[in-house]
Amino acid sequence: MADVYHSNDETKFLLELKGKLKEKFAGCKKIAIKLHFGEPGNKTAFVPEDIKPITELLKEIGIDFFLFDSPVKYDSPRNTVEGYKEVARKKGWEELGEIRTNDEYISVKGENLTYEVCKELVDADAVLVVSHVKGHVCTGFGGAIKNLGMGALTKKTKGDIHHGGEPVLIGECTQCGACERACPLGTLKVKDKPVFGICYGCSNCVYACPNSVLKTRVNYFDVLLAEGSSVAQSKFKKTFYISFLKNITQLCDCEPNPGKIIANNIGFLASPDGVSIDMAAHDIILKNEGEDVFLKYNKKSGTEQVKAAEKFGMGQSKYNLIEL
Repeated sequence: MADVYHSNDETKFLLELKGKLKEKFAGCKKIAIKLHFGEPGNKTAFVPEDIKPITELLKEIGIDFFLFDSPVKYDSPRNTVEGYKEVARKKGWEELGEIRTNDEYISVKGENLTYEVCKELVDADAVLVVSHVKGHVCTGFGGAIKNLGMGALTKKTKGDIHHGGEPVLIGECTQCGACERACPLGTLKVKDKPVFGICYGCSNCVYACPNSVLKTRVNYFDVLLAEGSSVAQSKFKKTFYISFLKNITQLCDCEPNPGKIIANNIGFLASPDGVSIDMAAHDIILKNEGEDVFLKYNKKSGTEQVKAAEKFGMGQSKYNLIEL
């Protein structure tokens, strides 16, 4: 059972974090800070001022670092190496440290797919995974597992995960409408059979079908994401996790418009375990809000990916919460 540290007080949190990072990254010369630089137009994603206290801590304990994220698959200025670097520069990230983003990789064969893991992260002495917790259209909830399960992989693998989670009709539809009601985009319509419109491969309709006449092309999106995250972590020399529970929007930082704020700010988390930190974040938010806001707004709670990541050996869903 891993320790997860939580605090609403940034000063107390940073004091505890300094000791943990010094211990965890002892002997490291240069580490990668894996984060999301934010889609242009998104007003709730990380800004450099959020991360500066962490980079200052690393400087104090004598650890050099670079900031990393990988290009995206969809239509965006962030879908090329130079385009993404320019987005990050315009947002001011270069003021904190060196920006790196590329599609160089090592191939790792998993149970479901062959995953292309970003070589910059594999080659670093350690990876500090800094995640903005928020909603996500495909997983319901996005945190550390999503941060690595997309951002630590190449854009080809990102596309493979989305495509692999897409539905396929394999039997006779009874027109019950469960799949239509489960679609977070509202683009699946049932006529004589399901008609799939714009699809991100979230697999919600496959989960929902009571007659098992839908299946995924490869496996559930949550399973593929979790396997990709687990595979990536397995290739890192050392790993530590930090999550921000602030600006918790309905949708992801990949969206120019991430939708409404669906939960109140509730501090910071740190842990050596990526599964534990996501489970703790999910539990804390639901307890604080008194309802499952991710299920309410995205039609998926988000723990599916957590359970899958645990099965792949990435970490443990049981944790010891330490309030600071």
